Amino acid sequence: MKKTTLTLLAATGLITFNAQAQTSDFVELVPAPYLQKDLTATAGLGVVSLPRYEDGSEQETKAFPLLDMEWKSGVFFSTISGFGFNISQNPKWQYGVRLGVLANQEQSARNNSSGPGNATTDLAPGLFGNYLIDPHYAILSSFQTGAGNERNREGLLASIGGRYIDRLNATNRIYGELSTSWANARYMQDYYGVTPVQSVEYNFPVYDTRAGMLKIKLLMGWDYTIDKQWSVLTGGTLTHPLGDAGTSPLSSDKTQVIAYTALYYKF
Repeated sequence: MKKTTLTLLAATGLITFNAQAQTSDFVELVPAPYLQKDLTATAGLGVVSLPRYEDGSEQETKAFPLLDMEWKSGVFFSTISGFGFNISQNPKWQYGVRLGVLANQEQSARNNSSGPGNATTDLAPGLFGNYLIDPHYAILSSFQTGAGNERNREGLLASIGGRYIDRLNATNRIYGELSTSWANARYMQDYYGVTPVQSVEYNFPVYDTRAGMLKIKLLMGWDYTIDKQWSVLTGGTLTHPLGDAGTSPLSSDKTQVIAYTALYYKF
């Protein structure tokens, strides 16, 4: 169970870690009873191909580090899940608080850093709750606040998803997640709306948004164990915008593709 969950931690970090180090939609943790040491850590180095802009208009390839640390006390710190505390000691339940990161966002090459839909990197406090049905299946959820542009930090983002992990043999594992996210009206307007003033300045049509579904995401990957410490993994995600995010003039209603591969070490 411990090794399988560590595999997912490394994989999730890879596919969510972009140039500005945004944390994952979900908090991914080893169940507290399975932490055999006071500190369990994973570190690695990978290469990822991901969209440069939120509308998917350009793809770029980057190298990046990966780090995940968990203490038996419940404290965690990582590029995957952010900084937080898991209150539960139940092997089937994980819930608590976390401080994540919302990365600098540029919607399109058509508008500069101050254009509509663009936001700076900021902290996102929130809550998380996971239910581990068995060693293969889990239900994941999270709630984040603090999203928005430089004038507003009133955006709310909620995500829910299902996770599957399967060990094919001693050296090969596969994993997958299917999830969706909802955003409030302020989040939608800050990231996908266009005001009359912005319309004149940046030549986009005026676009007002409402609260609703934001995206659907499919994650799939494969992990190969080299030895007790070293592993290699590869995989990717498909993310498709929904609702007002998909029909916004700042979005191409295009499925975004992220592909990755990495070498990581379990301490």
